[in-house]
Amino acid sequence: MSLPPTTAPAQTNVGSQITLPKKTLFLGDCNTSGTPDIEGHAYPELFAHLTKSSCLNCGHTMTTTREGSQYYAEFYSEDIDAICIQYGLVDSWRTFKYAPYVLYYPDSKSRKLGRKLTKKFKKLCKKFGLNRLFGTENVVPLDEYRQRLHAIITNAPSKAIVLIETIPNKDTTRNLDIERYNALLADLAGHYRHCFLLPIYDDFAGVMQEHYSDPTHLSKTGHRFVAEKLHLLFKDNILGVTPDA
Repeated sequence: MSLPPTTAPAQTNVGSQITLPKKTLFLGDCNTSGTPDIEGHAYPELFAHLTKSSCLNCGHTMTTTREGSQYYAEFYSEDIDAICIQYGLVDSWRTFKYAPYVLYYPDSKSRKLGRKLTKKFKKLCKKFGLNRLFGTENVVPLDEYRQRLHAIITNAPSKAIVLIETIPNKDTTRNLDIERYNALLADLAGHYRHCFLLPIYDDFAGVMQEHYSDPTHLSKTGHRFVAEKLHLLFKDNILGVTPDA
């Protein structure tokens, strides 16, 4: 798969010794790729415009850190200055405990068929009460979520890595799990000098109507908000932080 980067000249604020990234890799789900009407103008592209830099947006609908591991392996390169990661919306989703998971990337005809069959299987399980009988679990268990993020963080110790919180859902029954996954992001960011948290959950909890296009997805205003907050984080000169040994 080939993803054309959004490009523009790099920017360095020499006067105040603030260095902004020349190229940023974005890994995430539908709120990184943007809904179809926003795609190509989501917060990664807006951030690239604000910083006069380039971005590689590997956001994809319905994806988790499992796909994120695949995207990272394929698209990471040494000329990337920063990596921004926003997974958790699908990872934290609760579903039938014994439902299979079929990757969305890399994709194939057999995987597309597998996802259709899995979706029907989950509906039948819910209809016949198997969720209540056998239980549910998160699509990506919290321990696996940590391991996959940890692998990326430790594999790129000289790059600035930003973990972006998942926004609250208007289906509030989902938010307790989202908060658990966000808390893990904060914990990871606290363990590595080159890793930073972008806290946006509380921001969106306070202005949900204006920043959402539906119960789950960011609106154009929401994407602009994330891009601007991310820009402010980089203006704290996080690229100049001494990497972990």
